[in-house]
Amino acid sequence: MLRSILFTIILFICSPVYHYISAQEEDLPLVIEPLYPDSQIPETIGYFDMTVEPGDREEIGVRITNENNREVKVNIQSANAYTYPTGGIVYDLEIDTENTSLLEDAIRLADYIEVEEAITIPALSSVDIPINITVPDIEGETILGGIRISTFSEEGEQTEAEEGTANFVINTETIHAIAVQLNLPKSLESEFSLGQAGFISNSAQVFIEMFNKAHKIQDNILGEYRVTNNKGEEIFEGEFGPFNMAPNTKIRYPFNWNNETLDDGDYVLDMEVTIDDETIKASENFTIHNEDVEEYAERTEPIVPEARTNKIPTWMWGGGIILFGIIMFTMGRRK
Repeated sequence: MLRSILFTIILFICSPVYHYISAQEEDLPLVIEPLYPDSQIPETIGYFDMTVEPGDREEIGVRITNENNREVKVNIQSANAYTYPTGGIVYDLEIDTENTSLLEDAIRLADYIEVEEAITIPALSSVDIPINITVPDIEGETILGGIRISTFSEEGEQTEAEEGTANFVINTETIHAIAVQLNLPKSLESEFSLGQAGFISNSAQVFIEMFNKAHKIQDNILGEYRVTNNKGEEIFEGEFGPFNMAPNTKIRYPFNWNNETLDDGDYVLDMEVTIDDETIKASENFTIHNEDVEEYAERTEPIVPEARTNKIPTWMWGGGIILFGIIMFTMGRRK
């Protein structure tokens, strides 16, 4: 009986546990074409770029062709325009993070776009989808938003997994965004500015706040930066841009910590930004705290895997010796 217990313990501890789960993604071949209105600027291809007046009503559309042998469900959503933290423009209904956001007086074009939200497209066919836009009644130069067209694959291959493990099906959403740019007759001056500097501990990046406060796209932003410590010693320096910012948006533009060491302390970020042939200079203080350094170290510290071995652990040998002694003692008493 004791011999059987010992064997069962060893077998349970030494037997491997296998997890084998896989999933297969199926392509959804769709062709999406903008249907331009009369107000479209002829030279622009691939997105809506219209010359409009405040209060106008515009009807645009998209033609979606399903080249698959089965019907496809398509979701359509109006979107606002945001500036990506490292520059450039992205389209989504709502983004509100420390790294990118709309300013309070921003025009949310998604509220002025009317579109059917869900469409089923039969196999091997095309559907024209009308989209209505009311131009906001504001004094501005550019209003920017977009249309997001998404397909959601519910197909997945689920395989058997060992008892006690989880089964998964991977669903994939594919999103195609088309910009909607409304060009108003008024021309505005740039309202670009810099804000506070700071440090992002989980990625070891210095950032500077950037604001585009005008109802216009601010393009061709570029410049130089330099980080020094409290002794005036240069830690690192570099260049950035050019990139664009969406109207009435704010970002925290990041710079990687380009130095071999990361120490807590007080630092200065010096900036020189060129906008429309105008140079903007700023010098902002920021502090790296000891907990910032510790957090980054914990995130980047390599995990050393334990070496695999086929040897029986020492404690198991000890357990076996004890059990063997018990067996021998019992057999001796029977004699």
